[in-house]
Amino acid sequence: MVRTPMSNSEQRISTETTLQLLTKQERRQILRHVAEASDGTTVDKLTQHLRGLDSLQPDGNGPTRSWDSDLHHLHLPKLQEANVLEYDTNRGTVHRSREFQTVFSLLEVIDDHRKDTSLANS
Repeated sequence: MVRTPMSNSEQRISTETTLQLLTKQERRQILRHVAEASDGTTVDKLTQHLRGLDSLQPDGNGPTRSWDSDLHHLHLPKLQEANVLEYDTNRGTVHRSREFQTVFSLLEVIDDHRKDTSLANS
């Protein structure tokens, strides 16, 4: 059987790209939040969620961070480019895209491993 190369629209996300996306804690938090919102979410809700997480940080300096700018110019476009999220800039909405489950599944494995490791070390 002869296999033809996949077109760009059929190619799946690479492991390297997936790992690169997950290097930033902010993107991991975005993915966790979107996973909990089955019908998607808004940029405003994401911003509130991330600010809430910042307020839990011991230094207390988190809420001054400009989440709107970080989401709009950095994290959401990067996740959209990789077909992980659909980001509608006009409506300010965020939904899961084709590669969401692949990336989120790896994030869950990483989270589970961290939990198992911390339990083993305690």
